[in-house]
Amino acid sequence: MESRTLRYRIGILALIIMAWLALVANAQEITGSFVGSVKDSTGAAIAGATVTITDAAKKAVVRLVTTNEEGLFSAPLLQPGVYDISVESPNFKKQVQRGIKLDLNQRRSVDMTMEVGNISEVVTVEASALAVETTTPTASSLIGGDQARELSLNNRNWVQLVALAPGVSNDLADQVYVGTTNPDGQANTINISVNGARQSQNTFTVDGADITDRGSNITIQAYPNIDSIGEFKVLRSLYPAESGRSGGGQVNVITRSGGSRFHGSAFEFLRNEVLNANNFLNNTATTPQFGRDSDGKAKRPPFRYNNFGWTLGGPIYLPKKYFGPIGFEKSKERLFFFFAQEFRRDRRYGAAGTATVPDSKLRNGVFPFPVCINRPALGEAACTGQYILPANTPIPANLYSPAAWGLSERHL
Repeated sequence: MESRTLRYRIGILALIIMAWLALVANAQEITGSFVGSVKDSTGAAIAGATVTITDAAKKAVVRLVTTNEEGLFSAPLLQPGVYDISVESPNFKKQVQRGIKLDLNQRRSVDMTMEVGNISEVVTVEASALAVETTTPTASSLIGGDQARELSLNNRNWVQLVALAPGVSNDLADQVYVGTTNPDGQANTINISVNGARQSQNTFTVDGADITDRGSNITIQAYPNIDSIGEFKVLRSLYPAESGRSGGGQVNVITRSGGSRFHGSAFEFLRNEVLNANNFLNNTATTPQFGRDSDGKAKRPPFRYNNFGWTLGGPIYLPKKYFGPIGFEKSKERLFFFFAQEFRRDRRYGAAGTATVPDSKLRNGVFPFPVCINRPALGEAACTGQYILPANTPIPANLYSPAAWGLSERHL
């Protein structure tokens, strides 16, 4: 009995460890980290210095770490964003670096040099927004949220932006419909090749969740709203261990979050045939596909596409008397929200064609060709002899079903 209980506990512990490892590996795909050193003006390491990392948008302290004996510190698993980093140590002036941008999957190095003085004195340095990647061999390209929102896209499909990365070739069609399939039942394939790999060897993730359609590997199952994307990174070669799902490109997308202030937006994008040039073949045809206008010019194919929506983000206020010790003022430093919604209206028309409708003879059961008026019994040959009604011969009245005849009368 005791051995069974022990095995049960070991099994539960193993499951917990596996789940924790999976969460850590998943978090590494959607986060970044700061590493660095703290030294004095002579280059000597400062041990025991307190490093405070503050999210500049949320005005919230997200990490407190202490330098080791060699003056080094590390702060992993941080959300991409802009941070302020301050360092304090006795007998040294407080050192602050503001506006340090941390990108998705980035391991950014931040080295601080402290000056001797009173700790109440503060030395502030504005950090460069850009930094050379020196801590990882991975070749990657970052597309920021501002770029995603401001670059022109013909159908607001964020996948098109992957083609901006070096070494990426694509054969993306004008997929007005966004999704795994379109209303015609055709697959919206993501035909992208990264560094010569097959188009089916890429992996796409959104906030760490794998959205690649593993049935085909060339379609994806989620299309985030462009305005909800914080940034995304295209890993092209020498991938880290946590990005080993496939041998092609690794595309990691993260969505936005709210900040310490309320912020929202609304947008509308449209495509219309009034703004389009005419199709060359339609424009030169003797009989244009969609006819001619009053000036005698060939009409353009109708195309009405509207993409519109809104976003809203900010802090969450929780009254203390209802939600315990968090408090009204403290809650806005810890809890944030972000909503985004998008609508699509697609009104297009197919090619003009000719349809044939039944004439008066057909509506009265007179066919211009021989027809079979009685199904052959099982095992008999095909319709022959008395079962064949000659062409242009009315169907005998006794063969009509009264219910069907009444239905046809009502429709006619």
